[in-house]
Amino acid sequence: MRFRRFFYRTAVLITFFALAGQYSLAPAHAENHVYTVKDISVDATAGSATEAKNLAISQGYQRAFKALVKRIVPQKDHAKVPLLNAKDALNYVLDISLSSERSSSVRYIAKMTVRFKESQTRSYFRNTGAALAELISKPVLVLPITRVEGKSSLWSESNQWRAAWGNLRATNGLVPLVMPLGDLEDISSVDAKGALAGDAGLWSLASKYGSNDVFLSIADIASDRNSAKLTAVRTGKFGEGRTYHLNISKTAEESTLKMLERGANSLNGSLQQDWKQANLLQFGVERWILVQVPIAGLQDWVLINHRLQDVPAINRLITRSINRNQVNLDVYFSGDERQLSLALAQKDLAMLLNENSIWELRLLNRPAAASSLTLPAQSEAPINPQDTVVDELTVPTQEINLGGNNEDVAPE
Repeated sequence: MRFRRFFYRTAVLITFFALAGQYSLAPAHAENHVYTVKDISVDATAGSATEAKNLAISQGYQRAFKALVKRIVPQKDHAKVPLLNAKDALNYVLDISLSSERSSSVRYIAKMTVRFKESQTRSYFRNTGAALAELISKPVLVLPITRVEGKSSLWSESNQWRAAWGNLRATNGLVPLVMPLGDLEDISSVDAKGALAGDAGLWSLASKYGSNDVFLSIADIASDRNSAKLTAVRTGKFGEGRTYHLNISKTAEESTLKMLERGANSLNGSLQQDWKQANLLQFGVERWILVQVPIAGLQDWVLINHRLQDVPAINRLITRSINRNQVNLDVYFSGDERQLSLALAQKDLAMLLNENSIWELRLLNRPAAASSLTLPAQSEAPINPQDTVVDELTVPTQEINLGGNNEDVAPE
């Protein structure tokens, strides 16, 4: 009996180390969705349906490449990247998919998703001398509030500022935007006044939509509906609290809604630009840190390792040691510790300095299914998903200042 118990425990540990070793030797990057551009509209007319489709797909290659440049290259470096024609762009395409297809005998319309070859495309950008950012933010909840003649509205059907954000076309940016549905649960969570005050309901609403940040924006619309003063702030875990200001006026051809749509597009451009600028990859400068990873079993390590593979800043991982309670890693990365911490937080991993001044990596938001497949638990208590992450901003408890002294941000 004693021999059987010893054999069983030994077998469990051997299996643990063998599987853990298998996962730890995986490449440091999984498929990078940064290099996948979705929902490119194509529309072409030619002598036949086949010719129209071929022409439309060629257009899609060019438009997708242009969208990729806009996504990952800061605006100031756009001119450094020569835009490729369809034939040259095809050399960097891994595969495509088509949806919403419609065609006639001479016309073809569709939505096109293009997946670019990550390594080759990154090398092309680097050779141009352009800076790059590849970190995708967690979704940001957009909460648009309209003020007209002193009256604020958030959920009202007459809120044209909310309609403008809802009509914003997908931009394939690094900061995904989420609009609340405005259902009964949303309306019960927070109103315009509570949102501006940073009430708890605001963060419950954000959590419902999988967001840690809110892009709170106000449109002060003139009584004649011909102009508006726009103000917005990104606030929350990863927001820097920067305030954006923009004054807009209608052109002769525009409706009030179209004017507001133009304003929403400009604010979104500034938001995307700031995120890119803060998360530029620093090629040629590699840093190294030792990281301790407390785990409750193999399931934790597999999950953490999988998330690490999709962090662009990490160049390589080397496993120093591993046991059922902890993994010690050498992490080689580009940038600084702040950028790495922010990148890890987007993957629900918290990097903190422990009491021994050693970096420690903790798993956040463990999937419910993972809890049933663990080895004996460690004595140390797991981190709470709401615990502080390096450089995490405190959620405001007082009124959010949307009229600060920050400089105005021009449209992108």
